Amino acid sequence: MSTVDAATSQKIAAAVAAKGARFLEAPVVRRSLQCSFATHAPQSGSKQPAIDGQLVILAAGDESLFAAASPAFAVLGKRSFFLGAAGKGAQMKLVVNMMMGSMMASLSEGVALAQASGLDGAELLAVLDLGAVAAPMFKMKGPALVKGGPYPPAFPLKHQQKDLRLALELGAAAGVALPVAAAANQSFVAALAQGRGDDDFSAVHAAR
Repeated sequence: MSTVDAATSQKIAAAVAAKGARFLEAPVVRRSLQCSFATHAPQSGSKQPAIDGQLVILAAGDESLFAAASPAFAVLGKRSFFLGAAGKGAQMKLVVNMMMGSMMASLSEGVALAQASGLDGAELLAVLDLGAVAAPMFKMKGPALVKGGPYPPAFPLKHQQKDLRLALELGAAAGVALPVAAAANQSFVAALAQGRGDDDFSAVHAAR
């Protein structure tokens, strides 16, 4: 259920099949990107969304195993997708996380430009929330950007940068240019260099 590249998942699937067993990858998308701890005591990964049954499960591999696991997935998540051969779940997760990282980088730029122009950052967020580009992530993460932190980790920045890197590798293999994701990745690389890896991925704003 971790986020890896498709080749890694396929390698694991082949090793499992060689032993006569079945393999199913099932990376997840979380509905909420809010901080996953209440008193600065972290709950790792997708623990709370799993407890709340709010995951979206991106399964691939053995379809019969997916059918067998569906009752468990129904407890963990609000919806499960079976996407085909091993590696397809990993690819879908990377596409989603690539878009999420690019959106965060764009939000950071928007907040920075608004505030540098003398606009109220909170009013920018209110305008965004009422328009065509409204997004739950903007609503949840925007206030920290406007205030300049803090950035307690729900999804660590180092993992977001890793997923952007893997998505760019996927794009290169597929022959698809990803200039927006590449630019976003550079922002996250800069934030890593400033020691922000264990902060939330919204801390990319602090590296501006």
